[in-house]
Amino acid sequence: MTRQPPLVAVFLGTDHHRFDRIVEWTGRLQEQGTFRFHVQHGATPLPSRLSGTPLLGPTELAELLDRADAVVTHGGPGSIMDARERGHLPVVVPRDPRLGEHVDDHQQRFARFLSRTGLIVTAYDEQELAARLSLAVLTGRGIGATHRASTTLARFEALAENLVHR
Repeated sequence: MTRQPPLVAVFLGTDHHRFDRIVEWTGRLQEQGTFRFHVQHGATPLPSRLSGTPLLGPTELAELLDRADAVVTHGGPGSIMDARERGHLPVVVPRDPRLGEHVDDHQQRFARFLSRTGLIVTAYDEQELAARLSLAVLTGRGIGATHRASTTLARFEALAENLVHR
């Protein structure tokens, strides 16, 4: 029996801006056979070699997160919180406004802030993404992930609340 490569859930969010960069990276990584991906791609078209859906409902999102060996998200708080709530340490690739991926740099600033707290890890190029995913798959979610996720979620919510009130 042939073992399938680890499943990576990728969430690009629902913004109308395309996020072609991450789709290209995941497509190449999948072609190498190291990972297989399911991409929630929103407005970004997917090449036929990648599996995905434009949008996921809450039930489908939870099921994908539970099956995934690792998670990649854009820099949106909702996607990050969803991954954390299901016990993942998400790899975050923030959208870059200089590449037309968003209107401003708030995702980059938010990702830098969260990476300093240990709630996420970031990746800014394809090699870094591959390395972060390899590490995520090797370490797994671990024993006690549900408790850590709820504790971390509470910490995340407090940090986000603090940022909103600044």
